[in-house]
Amino acid sequence: MIRKAVFSGKFYPDNARELTNFIEGQLENIKQKNNLGNLNKLGLILPHAGYVFSAKTAIKAIVKAFPLIFPTTIIILGTNHTGLGNAVCSVWDSGQWETPLGAIEVDSEISKMLIENSTKFRSDYSAHLYEHSIEVQLPLLKYFFNDFKIVPIVYNVQNIENTYEIIKVFRKLNIYNLLFVASSDFNHYDDDSTTRKKDEILIERILNKDLIGMFEVAKKHKVSACGIGPMSVLVGMFEKIELVDHTTSAEVSNDYSYTVGYASFLLR
Repeated sequence: MIRKAVFSGKFYPDNARELTNFIEGQLENIKQKNNLGNLNKLGLILPHAGYVFSAKTAIKAIVKAFPLIFPTTIIILGTNHTGLGNAVCSVWDSGQWETPLGAIEVDSEISKMLIENSTKFRSDYSAHLYEHSIEVQLPLLKYFFNDFKIVPIVYNVQNIENTYEIIKVFRKLNIYNLLFVASSDFNHYDDDSTTRKKDEILIERILNKDLIGMFEVAKKHKVSACGIGPMSVLVGMFEKIELVDHTTSAEVSNDYSYTVGYASFLLR
């Protein structure tokens, strides 16, 4: 089954040349290195807002990942903004996803492994049909890494118990050259100062590998990050975590009264 690029022309340019020009425009002040590809597993936490707001933050982290790995498959954990889906983790398990830079094939073998090894994973397209958190990552990843397969997963029921189980299943994958991506924006709709303070609380939990604390910040500090589940999985899988960039929508919109936070991380 083909997943259409339903947010193309909305969150990012739908024309390949315009998209490429936009990405390369963000690279003007970012130092790039050649791809040496010496790691077999790597992780990225990336934002998923409209490119004008968050792409530069995402690109800074992808540029840091680029010299380190040649991913044959990218496992992408998205969050759920639609309420659709009937599994803890909804897997799009076959076919292709369209992007303006070309279609990306789904890794049906790894998808099958996940579904067969845990009841937390289930073949379910409904959670993906109108969900943007995975789609917006693909043109950026396609531009940099070009030739890879994907395993798109919407993590629907986000809690610490499910995160532990997902980590356990991922650790059993004896596969080389895997890039894991967790898709999340940070705090939503407070003024800029409040958003930055709330984001810093969550960032501290991430850098300290405090999985329980990551989930608790939503309740204790009202940090409205939408992908704590996906982020917690990667934080639990990797030993070293580097904060690459942290910003808010105010830096683009100049509206400091109503903001969204964006952060990106490299994990290895």
